[in-house]
Amino acid sequence: MKLDHLYVSGLGTYLPERMSSRRAVELGLYDEILMLDSGVTGTLVAGDTPPVEMAASAAREAVERAAQDPAAIDLLVHSCVLRPGPEMWYSGGYIARELGTGHIPVFEVRQGCNGMLAALELAAGQLALDPSRTTALLTTSDNAAAAKFDRWRGYGPGTVVGDAGSALLLDTAGGFAQVRSINHVLMPELEALHRGAEPLFGGQAREAVDMVERARHFGRTGTSLAEVNETIAKWQGEVARRSLDEAGIGVDDITKAIYVNQGQYLVEQYFLEPLGLPESKSTWDFGRTVGHLGASDHVVALDHLVTTGQLQSGDHVLLAGAAPGFVVSSAVLTIGATASWAI
Repeated sequence: MKLDHLYVSGLGTYLPERMSSRRAVELGLYDEILMLDSGVTGTLVAGDTPPVEMAASAAREAVERAAQDPAAIDLLVHSCVLRPGPEMWYSGGYIARELGTGHIPVFEVRQGCNGMLAALELAAGQLALDPSRTTALLTTSDNAAAAKFDRWRGYGPGTVVGDAGSALLLDTAGGFAQVRSINHVLMPELEALHRGAEPLFGGQAREAVDMVERARHFGRTGTSLAEVNETIAKWQGEVARRSLDEAGIGVDDITKAIYVNQGQYLVEQYFLEPLGLPESKSTWDFGRTVGHLGASDHVVALDHLVTTGQLQSGDHVLLAGAAPGFVVSSAVLTIGATASWAI
C-alpha cells in the first residue's frame, strides 16, 4: 500500500536493565552452545514492571519529543504479544488515561511480533479515511515474566526474548520521517506452526508457553523445517520488494534495514539473503545486544539509529517483520530531517 502525507513525528522507548547472555549461562538459564550459535549477547529484563507501565512511559516520551498535546491525539492503537494484564481488561484505556487523551478511538492489535507494523497499517487507513484526524499514537509493550515464558529457551534456538515498551507518533502534517509504503501478507498454511497440539478451547489454562514443542509438533505433521524456512523467506522477500517498489526505490537505495531481533543465521536466512542485503545495512549488531523485544523491535532499533545520528536527510529505512499466523510485513520510511532529540 503506497502512502502519501503520513509522517513519524515522535518515538519513545522504555528499556529496562540488560542481562548478558554470559551471565544467563552462568546462572543456568541459557545454554552456551545456543548462545554461541545465535550470536545474541544479552537481553532486557523488566522484573515485575507491568507491560502497560512500560507502554505508557514510552508514549509520554514520544509525545514530549514531538511537542504534541496528548489531548489533541486523534487515535490510539496498542499492540502486545503476551497477555498484558487481567482477563477482560484492555490496556489501551489505561494508556489513554495516563497520557490524558480525549475521548478518542482506541484499538488493540494482537498480531504477535508484527503488532507495531500492523498497527501502523491500521492507523494509516484510519487517518486516510477521515481527514479530520491528523495524529495517531501507536504503542506496544511486553514482559515475558508476566506470562511465565522462558525468555532464554522458550521461543526456540536463535531467539532470546526481552522486555520493552515503545511508542510511535504519526502525523499527517509532517515529521522527521515520511512513511512511504506498508504491506503485509498471511501464509495460512503455516498457521499451526505456533499452535502445535494445543487445544483451541481451554488452552489458556496452560502454565507456560512452549513454542519449541509447538514447532516440533508441526514438523511431525509432514511439513519439514526446510520447507517452512523456504516459504517464510520467499514471502518476506516478495513483501519487502513490494513496499520498495511502491516507495519508488530499489534494494540498493536502502540505507538501513530493521528486522526482528533474532540470531544472526535467522536474520540472514529470512531477511537479508532473500533481498541480497549485506549485514552491514541491518541493525542486527544492535539487536543482538537487547534481544527480541516482541513488537518493539522496530521502534527501538529506529530510535537507536535516530538518537545516535546514524540517519541523515534522504536516507531510506526498510522495516520488515514476521509473526505467528504466519505473517510477514514491511514498511519504508524516508528521513526528511534530523529529529530534535538526535545527537
